[in-house]
Amino acid sequence: MLTLTIPRRFLDEMVDHARALAPHECCGLLAGKDDVVTHHYKIKNIVANQGAGVAELFDPAKIASLERLSPEERADIAFWMDAKEMFAAQKGMRAQGTVMLASYHSHPISPARPSPTDIQALAFYPDIAHIIVSLQNDAQPAINAFLIADGTVTQVSYQTT
Repeated sequence: MLTLTIPRRFLDEMVDHARALAPHECCGLLAGKDDVVTHHYKIKNIVANQGAGVAELFDPAKIASLERLSPEERADIAFWMDAKEMFAAQKGMRAQGTVMLASYHSHPISPARPSPTDIQALAFYPDIAHIIVSLQNDAQPAINAFLIADGTVTQVSYQTT
């Protein structure tokens, strides 16, 4: 079972990122070696200005719901990582000799657990942790990590240093 070690400063940076972009969702990647996170990559959430490509990630009901929203409102409840920034992060990982250990995103008003949309979209990455930062209680943000594979969600623990 995966147990990540995440330095406190990266957890703090993820919470700060979530707060800075609220009410929109933030997203990013964590990289490192041997399940120890050494690098944090903030990735731009472009769901607000993304068109047809978003349809590939969401079920028809979610698409219908998203289409009724303004671009700004879409970014409040969904995320789509900017491909250029993801590729730059992956290039940085190769240069540093690290691998992707986790993705993360925020839930500005909902709990730190995967939504049905998260389960569908994040299943493409079954070998990394998926971290959700919840600002539902902004005074005490919650951060949980999960493995998502074949529609099954398993909460995983992480250690802080």
